[in-house]
Amino acid sequence: MKKYSLLLLLPFFSLTAGAQDNFYQINGKADTRYNGALVTLFTFTGDYIRSVDSTYVADGHFSFTGSEYLYEKSVISMGNYPDSVFAAELYLERGPIEVELKQKPVVRSPYITDYRLYADSCRKIERAYAIEGQSQAFYDEGNDRLLSYKYQFKKKYIQNGIGRSLLVNEILYASDPYFYKLYELLPEREKQRYDVQESYKERVRKDKQVQQENKPFPDLTLTNSTGEKQRISDYAGKSELLYLDFWASWCGPCMSQKPHIKELYEKYKDDGFKILGISLDTDTKRWLAAIEKTGSVWPELCAASKECEAEIRESYNIVGIPYGVLIDQSGKVIKANCGHWQILKWILEEYYKK
Repeated sequence: MKKYSLLLLLPFFSLTAGAQDNFYQINGKADTRYNGALVTLFTFTGDYIRSVDSTYVADGHFSFTGSEYLYEKSVISMGNYPDSVFAAELYLERGPIEVELKQKPVVRSPYITDYRLYADSCRKIERAYAIEGQSQAFYDEGNDRLLSYKYQFKKKYIQNGIGRSLLVNEILYASDPYFYKLYELLPEREKQRYDVQESYKERVRKDKQVQQENKPFPDLTLTNSTGEKQRISDYAGKSELLYLDFWASWCGPCMSQKPHIKELYEKYKDDGFKILGISLDTDTKRWLAAIEKTGSVWPELCAASKECEAEIRESYNIVGIPYGVLIDQSGKVIKANCGHWQILKWILEEYYKK
């Protein structure tokens, strides 16, 4: 009889052990001067607060426990404005999680440890291939190695919010050949999220940029510095290479790289390399002031209206600026998405073999 009763209890023990395995345990620390301070744990679903839990600091310690939640990052905070506020982001993964709330918060957990190793490895790969003066093949090799490594890490976590956030946050890696493979591994619930759908649309647009290569450039009518209408075709075909530099006065990265673009222009202009600036500005006064500030030495055209700005973005599938397109003398796009000056530098070095 006793043996029979014990067998009946075994499923209960198994379920209890399994449930405990799925729990997180936050062991927190704070300076003892904050004894009695309220510590709050927020969980989220999208942009909405999912749950709120709270406790108090006692003898410099606090704790939370609950079911594992990996759909979104959670936040632990202590203090209220205008007093000091300390906060830390974390995933509520099963097992012990150590948190120190201070000026620079510290979180220790299996995922955080794994992610730090991942980030360090990415930096090492990037540094190994960040050597100036190498061939495009050398940089392509480094890029392939980096993307392959990132794919393996994302795949490991793709079934939850950790992998999904990595996929969404790195969407602008247009050359990532693993994006669609990772997207298909996402649970259906994840695919329906607004941020995932928007990221998917961005990636499709990035792919369309590449698909413009080896095709005639889209011709548009824009406004020049005297207020007259001109077409891009008025400048195309006049030189061996024409670089369309898409920028705007309100774009900090665009403005900061102008000196580098100018250096490339001065170096290669006698070899048939020309530039046509195309601003997405709708305020022509700001556009003209920016041209004067940067001392542009090549022709400049401007959208000058929201309708024209939208047409430029749509025609060239522009997701963000700075953006660049390289056109040959026949009017064919030979390279899209080369808006960063360093990328343009590599392309021109390879093209002119200098």
